Amino acid sequence: MNFPIPEHPSWDIKDSSKLDDYIRCARYYLYHYMLGWSLDMPAHDLVFGDAFHRAREHQLLFGYADIQGAFEAFMLVYRKEFSQETDSIYLPKTPAAVLQALFNFNENYSRDLVENEVVTLDGKKMTEIAGTVPVDEKRVLHYRMDSIMRKCEDQMIFSWDHKTTSGKWIHDTRWDNELFLSIQNGTYTHCLYCMFPIEQILGVEFVKTGFEYLSKGSANRPAGYHATTRRIPAFKSADQMNTWLWTVNVILDDIERDMDRLSHCSDNDQVLMAFRMNPKSCTNYRGCEFHDYCLSWQNPLRRCEEPPLGFITRFWDPSQR
Repeated sequence: MNFPIPEHPSWDIKDSSKLDDYIRCARYYLYHYMLGWSLDMPAHDLVFGDAFHRAREHQLLFGYADIQGAFEAFMLVYRKEFSQETDSIYLPKTPAAVLQALFNFNENYSRDLVENEVVTLDGKKMTEIAGTVPVDEKRVLHYRMDSIMRKCEDQMIFSWDHKTTSGKWIHDTRWDNELFLSIQNGTYTHCLYCMFPIEQILGVEFVKTGFEYLSKGSANRPAGYHATTRRIPAFKSADQMNTWLWTVNVILDDIERDMDRLSHCSDNDQVLMAFRMNPKSCTNYRGCEFHDYCLSWQNPLRRCEEPPLGFITRFWDPSQR
């Protein structure tokens, strides 16, 4: 295909995040993944989440009581990007809050590594595993799983996947419901199906940790940092996994059709007839950073030589992780 914009190798690399964002809005997918545009600001949520995963990996491998070692694993990743002077900017997601969360895991979930064990394959403990998994004869999805665990009592296999958020969202059941049907949930379960007998698989249990900072205390909670953890078992049956697989392949087909449409577009077209907008997603999360450009640019191909002011080019390539 001949495209009206420069091609990039990352276009061919798909993961759950890319599929989720395509569902969210195909025009967002064009801006963020095809053109590679991102806001020119620190990716705090991404770095914080990655660093927290490292801390929890340490606890899974060396025991929940090794809080100091887990905290050092967090800081090794986090301080590469964010200095101590920035901690007050990102309240409540700060190192002090993570330290509180690690204490909570040791105090409230001390039997985790008594009742469960980290699976070992080919001499490697299965934490922070990355790779690809096939979804049809030719296509694969890239993935990165936090862990593969085995229950000691019945030998059933599952994965703990960690999510971080602010305290006000930790009890939001809308997020719980979304996790059950998420592309990510199915991808990780599909990986487990490919590694172990299906009858041995439970699936994915999401571990949500919400961080809060209270400047004033109350009778129930003192001032300072607080971390709340909830576990959401989001196990899928084999029939549900068939639906997931069909859905994933339909999304991949849709992306390929949009790629074909884009190859027939030019900056002379009155409107861009590929990667359509989804006006119902403009206010998702903190609001879409491309909203003003969707409003102003009927054909973005006329303005895509370089990112707008306040944006940089940063392609998302999950294979690098």
